[in-house]
Amino acid sequence: MKKKFKSIQEVRVQIDKIDEDILNLIFKRQDLVIEAVKHKTKEQIIDEVRIEYIISKLRKKSELKSISPELIEKIWRLMINNFIEFEKENFDKIHKKLD
Repeated sequence: MKKKFKSIQEVRVQIDKIDEDILNLIFKRQDLVIEAVKHKTKEQIIDEVRIEYIISKLRKKSELKSISPELIEKIWRLMINNFIEFEKENFDKIHKKLD
């Protein structure tokens, strides 16, 4: 059921709350990416099979939720590519801590 808002400000307050939730989830995802890096070699940072699996799964789920699959794919590819860069930039530092 969709809530009816009395003003744009009410809508923006809810958007801000969701943005905060998304930020917290990205922080949690980053922690898991760091854990994953601990189990990878540099050659394993980019896993095209895994990437395509994630995109395909999310596209299907987005359709069930009436969200544009194209939008979801763009968002996730951007996020994945940025996390790949994060992994590359931090790989040595993460592995050094394991020694």
